[in-house]
Amino acid sequence: MKFKPLSSKDFEYLCDVYEAEKYDSQAELLKDWRTLGEMYPDSKILITLDNLGQAQYTSMHSTSSHDLDDAEGYDLSSLDAICFENGEHVGYLSTKSEFFIRLGNFERRCKETSLEQIFQEKNLLLNDESLSELISAQENWISILDDSVYAFRAIANTAEDSLAAFPNGYFSSDLDPFENHALCRHLRENYAYSLIGIGASYLALNRETTLNPAQTSGLTELLLKLYGEKATSWIELVMSKKDESQHVLVLRYTE
Repeated sequence: MKFKPLSSKDFEYLCDVYEAEKYDSQAELLKDWRTLGEMYPDSKILITLDNLGQAQYTSMHSTSSHDLDDAEGYDLSSLDAICFENGEHVGYLSTKSEFFIRLGNFERRCKETSLEQIFQEKNLLLNDESLSELISAQENWISILDDSVYAFRAIANTAEDSLAAFPNGYFSSDLDPFENHALCRHLRENYAYSLIGIGASYLALNRETTLNPAQTSGLTELLLKLYGEKATSWIELVMSKKDESQHVLVLRYTE
């Protein structure tokens, strides 16, 4: 397995993070992703996709702008000693013992967000350039990976809850972290696609079962509603894999 514990301290994360050099094989990355998940059955593994540096930057600002690290109202008695200074919490989150605070704030905001909100408030309609990029990413999703791939081990109940470890979607035209969660939850509950990764522009979800005719029709309608008629050729590419039990769906969550 390529993933090794992350040694760099350039960014502070609230969970265990692993790092690997860029993969050349989709099957190898999926195998390592599954292996990590099997090693930690209490956790969900979220990998990074495109433009790691930008995704780190926007994640930091998204966390701040949505007050996801606000510790007010939480029982802090279980936190590590390093979280306190002169008996008071230092005012920011920096340890694994504080992840439950981030997750709690994230889950609360997710409960306030619906899938319909995306259709009402955001515009992800594709132009020629973004369509071409999405088709390329769908044909070979390994191609959008950065040189280094991070894997976050988030102690969470569902795949989409792992977004709390690396919340992204900062600009007003993007799907925000909670809209990403709502979309991924809907895809998991209705089409058996589970979130495996997020980057600065893309989401990746993995399906372990085949789609039945009703699911094929419903997913086609959903993707058309999300991305518009220009997305037809990309949707046809997605649906060409409907009978496969191993399939990665790549979505763009930015304008």
